[in-house]
Amino acid sequence: MQSDIIQLLVPYTVLSQKRREPFTREMEKAAIFCLAERERKKGGGIFSKQPVEEFAFIAKVCYPFWLVPLGETTLLLDGLNFASHTLTYKNIPDVETFLKNFERSSKTRETYMAFLTEYLNYFRAPESEIENIVDGLIVNPEFLNEFEGYLSNATQVDSPPSEMVVISPTIDEEEVKTIKKELQSLKNRLTEETNLLYKSMKCLNATTGDYIKALRGEIREIEEKLGAELGKKEETVRRKVEEVREKYDARITKISKDFEKQLYVLQQEKVKLEKKQKQLTDKIEHCEAEIKTAQITKDDVGEEKWKQELKKAKEQLAEVESELKETEKRIKEKESEKKIEIFNIKSECDAEISEIEKDLMEIEASRDAKIQIYKKEMEKLEELTSEIINKIDALVRLREATMVQFEKLGLKQKRRKCVRVHVPFYLACFRMQSEKRYAYFPPVEVNSIDASVKLKGVFGKTKIAQLLRPRSKAFNTLLNKLMILMEKNAVFRRGIDEAGAKLNVLRTKALREKIKEGLEQLRDEGWLSERELKTLRKELA
Repeated sequence: MQSDIIQLLVPYTVLSQKRREPFTREMEKAAIFCLAERERKKGGGIFSKQPVEEFAFIAKVCYPFWLVPLGETTLLLDGLNFASHTLTYKNIPDVETFLKNFERSSKTRETYMAFLTEYLNYFRAPESEIENIVDGLIVNPEFLNEFEGYLSNATQVDSPPSEMVVISPTIDEEEVKTIKKELQSLKNRLTEETNLLYKSMKCLNATTGDYIKALRGEIREIEEKLGAELGKKEETVRRKVEEVREKYDARITKISKDFEKQLYVLQQEKVKLEKKQKQLTDKIEHCEAEIKTAQITKDDVGEEKWKQELKKAKEQLAEVESELKETEKRIKEKESEKKIEIFNIKSECDAEISEIEKDLMEIEASRDAKIQIYKKEMEKLEELTSEIINKIDALVRLREATMVQFEKLGLKQKRRKCVRVHVPFYLACFRMQSEKRYAYFPPVEVNSIDASVKLKGVFGKTKIAQLLRPRSKAFNTLLNKLMILMEKNAVFRRGIDEAGAKLNVLRTKALREKIKEGLEQLRDEGWLSERELKTLRKELA
């Protein structure tokens, strides 16, 4: 069965913006040979001679990656499964169960109210989380950004060139499809959960709205029905109340007039006494004045006479004031008696009116009680619905935040098919007796020689190291893990060694001659001195 997987090959070298000169394959291999030669241990040592490392091989190796389409995003998978990512999301209650019970319980207002009460805390903030480990998934933003640069220069191939060592991915095509299927299934499920949560809020809003509308209708019906009944009774009651008020008003009028007559007599008596009090007071003052005059004129007879008159007047005044005080008391008592009589009449009137209005008040109380019950039910419906919807809305925000994370899992590219991407790097193997050591050289950008590079050459520093600049720092982390795997896994290391030896760029004289041509081209550009060229050519002999 033919695979429908597309394959892309990333070039090992790309030219920098400043470089205009071409960079041949021979120059590429020659530059890598120069760098590997710098890495190779040449022996030496003052007190004890160190052994010299030899090249076991220098080979161009393809590191496998996968591009996996997922909606508007393309996931990047590490084919050797050194990387992984854990998707974490909140575990929420089963929304379908909620909706099923909602449909069953929303047929009557009573069962719907019981349903809302039962499910008030169903959608409370989730405490547990679900972890989903995705093998090979790379989400590091720096790595993704650098990988997009790789893809911008990649070309589609049927398979990598035969001179490259192709590492078989640990995550094969079938596993890639499984990962894609599981992630798509998870994304669909989370999307479906979000849609069901929105549906739940919509259903709750609509159903509560319908029941509140129905309750308002029932309130209007009660107001209209009892309002008409009250209207009929109110006219009869009003007429009877007016008759009662007229009857009692007449009694109050009669009582008031009777008391006014009695008070009039008392007021007359009071006025007479007050006048008599004034006369006696004036007489006393006159007597006192005459006594003083008689004392001045030495009229003893006159003085005695006026003293007798003064005594008599004071006695009369005391009697008048006593009578006046008694009269005022009787007036107050009569006024109080009047108030009590009128109050009693009004109380009788109010009692008779209350009895007349009793039926009317019962109808009003019945109406108000029913309306109050319905209003409380409306408030309860709105309160429960609002609280449940707020909790659902919080879960929606959690789910939408998780969905946003899906968009950040990979590259901002939309693809239709899975793609296997081959990223080349050079691997140098150094042999020292029975020991082997490895050095890798990741994809590079080729620089142009400039004044600063030439200046370093003047001071005796090697210039070749400035020729190639690694395109990615993040890729090195995976290559480091690859080196660790080779150290720990003898079977894997042996496979790389055998393939590397088979495709060693130094294995034949013809290949070495090509590298020599590349060295001369590097010399011509100024990256190597004649002495360096001679030394390197000697190593290739």
